Amino acid sequence: MPSLLKSWRFGLGFLAFVVAGSLLLLAWLWQRERGESNRLFQALAEADADFVRRMNLPRSVKLADDLEQLLGVQIEFREAGGTAPADENTLAIRLDDRSDMIFTRKPVASQLSLRDPATRNALIVFWLASALMGWLLARERIKRAQSERLAMLGRVATSLAHDIKNPLASIQLHAQLMTPENAEDTKALKLIASESDVIAGLVNQWLHLANPLPPKLVRLDVAECVRAVAQNLDAQAQHAGVSIENSLAGPIWTMGDSQRLAQAFRNIIINAIQAMPRGGKLRINAENDGINVCLRFTDSGDGFSEAALAHGAELFFSEKEGGMGVGLNIAASIVEAHGGRLEMKNDPQGGAVVSVGLPELPQPGVRATGVAIDAA
Repeated sequence: MPSLLKSWRFGLGFLAFVVAGSLLLLAWLWQRERGESNRLFQALAEADADFVRRMNLPRSVKLADDLEQLLGVQIEFREAGGTAPADENTLAIRLDDRSDMIFTRKPVASQLSLRDPATRNALIVFWLASALMGWLLARERIKRAQSERLAMLGRVATSLAHDIKNPLASIQLHAQLMTPENAEDTKALKLIASESDVIAGLVNQWLHLANPLPPKLVRLDVAECVRAVAQNLDAQAQHAGVSIENSLAGPIWTMGDSQRLAQAFRNIIINAIQAMPRGGKLRINAENDGINVCLRFTDSGDGFSEAALAHGAELFFSEKEGGMGVGLNIAASIVEAHGGRLEMKNDPQGGAVVSVGLPELPQPGVRATGVAIDAA
């Protein structure tokens, strides 16, 4: 609510700026038009007076009437030294020591109108410049708000990581030291180890968000990395009624950080499982073009909404109840740090598709071809 109120205040303030700026621009254009009109009136009067003076024409009523018909302004001759004109529509020009020439025009009506090209173009330029400035200001406000939230989350994540990692390490150590006496003990210890890994992954995820360090790149089999992550999440998938169909045929080599990429794949697979609350299937396959490998994670859920596709992997955007909007953003940032790209779209046959493109290395001693890695 406070964020919405701030947005409304910013929008109303910017609208007031545009209205005030438009009025000031019109006032400036009117003042400019008025000054130009006065300049032309002054030039006309001086040129006409100079003509009368050089031709030594008689200062008669008839001459004044003739010039008035010609120039479209009222003209009269008066004795020199009379009362000075009181407004800008009347000019008095000294002809000689005996007479002045008085020019009086009708009040000039402003020609400012949206039909006037100069006025219209000036306003359009101002409005476009205002729109650009508003967009830049809004983007900076969003970036600043996001930076503030990230800074706060960084402090919280660092503090929580310190408080969680010590007892978590103790739990993992004791689970490893315990000797199971029966099948139930073995199952319980596996569950403890699995859930401890989940907690460790969440802690590492928030630490990555707070302080995204560059990946440590080594030659890595991506297919094996995905297989290991999918296997670790198989119990969670089965509990949700989701079957994982992994069609990757390895090895698929790239330069990568196994922990970071595993974290990215874990986030993508968990996101897919959560997108199928009534159960379904997650298909994992890939293809290459000899330069890049594209891993595709296709679920059988309802697919991405238009809003989700518009926001993409934007941080803190989530349509899931209780979702933080962090998982796909971290996955995308990890993939980008590996020189790749994460894309989101909907499968025409139904469901959502998350594609991860990564630079591929040729297999040792084998020249890269451009054939599909699998036939899925």
